[in-house]
Amino acid sequence: MGALYVVATPIGNMGDITFRAVEVLKKVDCILCEDTRVTRKLTQRFGIQKPLRSHFAGNEEERAAQVVQELSEGRNMALVTDAGTPCISDPGYLLVRACRAQGIPVIAVPGPSALSAGLSVCGLPTTRVLFLGFPPRRKTERQRLLRSLRTDPATLVFYEAPHRIRALLADALTLLPGRECVVERELTKRFESVAVVTDAAAVPERGELVVIFGPPSGAVPREEASREEVAERVARLISEGVEEKEALRRVAKERRVPRREIYRMVKVKEP
Repeated sequence: MGALYVVATPIGNMGDITFRAVEVLKKVDCILCEDTRVTRKLTQRFGIQKPLRSHFAGNEEERAAQVVQELSEGRNMALVTDAGTPCISDPGYLLVRACRAQGIPVIAVPGPSALSAGLSVCGLPTTRVLFLGFPPRRKTERQRLLRSLRTDPATLVFYEAPHRIRALLADALTLLPGRECVVERELTKRFESVAVVTDAAAVPERGELVVIFGPPSGAVPREEASREEVAERVARLISEGVEEKEALRRVAKERRVPRREIYRMVKVKEP
């Protein structure tokens, strides 16, 4: 039986690749990659001569079975994405699940990640961090998500595309009061920048972006919440492993209302 190596690759600066990553990529039978054109630049740079096979979000579910079959027959493969660590807001988790289900070893080859790099230089607390990936594109869905996070005590981390960054910041600076906002652009690259932001219009619409909001400071103004928003917040806590009773208590504390009111909003159907 072979093994699947989940290999982190540079998010910008090629010098950030690890010795182990190069070693693994040179010894596997095949490299599964998000975009063969992007990965080919990496393999050529480090003298890696291995077959590249396309494996991205659009074909992952379809191709996972074939990859698992080849691994079970003794082939060793590496999984990479265009930049950073696979499965962190990137393709890969479906293949990892399929391998685990068949008892195939999945081995992490850690390294660069925009998430960890961004947190390391943001200057905000990292004791409790909530990573949210790319926020919803639709304004109503994005605003609903931000409202649900209004009183969450965690530092919040988003990725965002340059053409949507100002829309996200305009909503967040209004809906997440009391949180310091740090926008990090082009991490590890030539024009890297890390800046505290108070004006969405001042942020350039270019580059790879990590957006981080610190924990709320001071009292957060109470905002009337809809049944849907409260139910979503309770459901998210339960999905994180919190028991329902404790989830209701936490949301009541966040909203500064009696727990029975939260129970009524979540459990009692309107006539």
